[in-house]
Amino acid sequence: MKKTKATTSMKEPPKATDNPARRSDRTDWLAVANPRLSSEDEFHGFLEESPDAVIIIDKTSRINFASNRIEAMFGYLPDELAGKPLSILIPERYRDLHAGHLDRFLIDPTPRMMGIGLELHALRKDGSEFQVEISLSPHRTPDGLIVVAAIRDAEVTKRFQDLLLKELHHRVKNMLATVVAITSQSLGSAQNLEEGRLAVEGRLVALGRAHDLLLESNWAGAKLIDVIHDATEPFDNSNVRRFVVQDTHIEIASDAVLPLTMSLNELCTNAVKYGALSNTTGRINITSIVDDKAQRLKLTWTESGGPVVREPTRRSFGTRLINRLAEQLHGNVRLRYEPEGVVYELDIPLATLQARRAN
Repeated sequence: MKKTKATTSMKEPPKATDNPARRSDRTDWLAVANPRLSSEDEFHGFLEESPDAVIIIDKTSRINFASNRIEAMFGYLPDELAGKPLSILIPERYRDLHAGHLDRFLIDPTPRMMGIGLELHALRKDGSEFQVEISLSPHRTPDGLIVVAAIRDAEVTKRFQDLLLKELHHRVKNMLATVVAITSQSLGSAQNLEEGRLAVEGRLVALGRAHDLLLESNWAGAKLIDVIHDATEPFDNSNVRRFVVQDTHIEIASDAVLPLTMSLNELCTNAVKYGALSNTTGRINITSIVDDKAQRLKLTWTESGGPVVREPTRRSFGTRLINRLAEQLHGNVRLRYEPEGVVYELDIPLATLQARRAN
């Protein structure tokens, strides 16, 4: 869509023009709304950042400006609406009612949602109607009061909310299933109640940290280095660092964050109980290397400086959990109980590490 290039500085009184969509009341509103926006281009950017369609109405209920989102919502080019009465966007049977709402608003012009509790309908250029939500914001300019109206398609909003609820329901079910599995398996393999309680607590805390990281990244994934640091930080020492971590600058998908965090938590917990973190001299080195040719990542956890390691006589739930978590990423795990320290090697395809799986 072609945009009209600004020719008037926002810091100077605009010249008269035949296009009402470029008149001074709009620029005066901009100066009032945000003094830092001093140019026409900045004003356009300011409006286009809104997810809603935006119009500016003068005291005669005529449209002085329409943002570009108007076209997708109403079918009108923004310049087509310049100077037109607001009623062009309202079904005929609602025009008197809408005029009454607007009159009452102008008597007490304060920012608000229009017609709270009512179903508001708008009219597209093709004659079709749809339900909308409208927020009104008054601004006083040297030329009088203007009203900025942000218009949202209520049907689109409802569909988005439905999708959001379904996604939330899906995630809650997955979370509860994970909690049940962790609790059941941890208690079932524990030697006593206290050991079981500590195991459940540690694993649920790790689960919470993984979700905190996902929330901070808006569930878009995270950097591998951040996942490693978040998982190991509670076990580190700020005075004498126990972990040495190599950063490979890899972004991983949200579906990979939880398995990796839980795996690292199991390794940390085991190191505290039996390995390099059970004394003051132990250290852990974590490296991650990408094989570009094979398109795989190899993450290695190497302990040193701890007690002499002996291979366990039974396969614990923690070991089984580490293997199950690797399977979620279509990867392979190798655990070696070297006398000088445990070595954990995780080999996973980059495709599953970085691609979000379908729900």
